[in-house]
Amino acid sequence: MKDDYWERLGLDRKRGAAFASAFAMSLMALVVAVAESLQMRSVSLLLGAVAAAGAGYVLMTAPRRIVRAAAFEQTLESPAFAASANIYLKATGSRSKTVVMLRAEERRLAEFLRDARRRVLLGYDAASATAGADPQSRVLAESAKGVVESVVGVDGSRVEEGSEELDGLLGAGGLDEETKVPVFMAVCFFLPIMLMLFASMAKETGPAAVASLVFLEVIVLDLTMSVSQSSVAWSRQGKR
Repeated sequence: MKDDYWERLGLDRKRGAAFASAFAMSLMALVVAVAESLQMRSVSLLLGAVAAAGAGYVLMTAPRRIVRAAAFEQTLESPAFAASANIYLKATGSRSKTVVMLRAEERRLAEFLRDARRRVLLGYDAASATAGADPQSRVLAESAKGVVESVVGVDGSRVEEGSEELDGLLGAGGLDEETKVPVFMAVCFFLPIMLMLFASMAKETGPAAVASLVFLEVIVLDLTMSVSQSSVAWSRQGKR
């Protein structure tokens, strides 16, 4: 994966993997036991393996889904966030006061602003306050990162509607979608056809085989979405 989603959420990857493995094995044993009691001995191990793989996959990819959901919410809020930053910068002419006045609705972004605001009130400048508020794990949307970097930028930049910086952010988002959607749509179109051909050639049309193929399709589509999505690392303008 391109990002360490576990680290962003403050979770330990090894412990998470151990928990996911233990839960998957427990679920597999339960499914096998239930299948044996229902006289499904021929497919009990297959059903158990499918259930274990599904549970392990869902648990191991949960941090990625949480981070992406938060980033999506921050992206929706970014236009209002940028407009507020622009208004406060023009009204006060101070980056520190702008950080103190900024508010957000998304939980992680709101926590970031609250910590940054507390640091400013303790005497830190805007750049040091935002850097110490853990932006890597809280400011997840690229547009929100651009707003924060513009507020604390050493060049006195402003986040204005129609500015080159905001246009660049919007253009980058559009390019990301243009790159991701065709690949994902191609996989969505050809993958079911290939799986049906595989099932017909293998002469496996039972419920267990169909469930396994559907589960495989979901995993491949999810991985395709993950691989085709670009990501830009956090950077501080104050370090330039």
